[in-house]
Amino acid sequence: MIDIHSHIIPNVDDGSRSIEDSLEMIKNSINQGCNAIICTPHFLHKKYVTPIEEIKKQFELLKEAVKKEGLDVDLYLGQEITYSSRENILAMLDAGELLTINGSKYVLIEFSFHHRPDDFEDVIYRFNLHKYHPILAHIERYEWMTLDDLRMLRNFECSFQVNANALIGKDGCKLKRLSKKYLKKGYVDYIASDMHYFRPSNLGSALKKVKNSEYFTRGELLIANK
Repeated sequence: MIDIHSHIIPNVDDGSRSIEDSLEMIKNSINQGCNAIICTPHFLHKKYVTPIEEIKKQFELLKEAVKKEGLDVDLYLGQEITYSSRENILAMLDAGELLTINGSKYVLIEFSFHHRPDDFEDVIYRFNLHKYHPILAHIERYEWMTLDDLRMLRNFECSFQVNANALIGKDGCKLKRLSKKYLKKGYVDYIASDMHYFRPSNLGSALKKVKNSEYFTRGELLIANK
């Protein structure tokens, strides 16, 4: 089982506060049945802007700690990028200032939860022009999102992810209802933990809920050949 969305690298965003936090989160993830985790620290304008060099440094320190602990899990590096028209995300990706998933052309992105981007219809199209394959994180959280929006994004080869906690009801009834609706409509490609120190992984519980491992093994595409 592969978790494609997590915040377990210490001291780079709001995910993990320490190596100890990170190791506890990873142990819990392993207990849930996960054997590979893609680390996706936030990039958010003026809030989470840790330089890539520092993220990579902390990632390597985390891998060393995992190896020392003898934990049976593979770690890969990516980033969760909050899209905003205030900066040129595509130029930053092209310049290596932001991270794709494991150096591939797959990019985990998120939008504002409350406000539809003014250039929403063009965003994914521009990612396609630059040969990136966007994965939209936790689609159940966008208050403004409609099925027509998802249908349009799918036409531009966008993939979709929902959070395990939403599916099992830990994020409230509304998000549970939306995530199940999107699942039934065929708009879910990945289920991930989006784990932080305050949000443990519940992938195993989600797997029991959906009874289909396909959502947890598609991540192999992201960590295979770049």
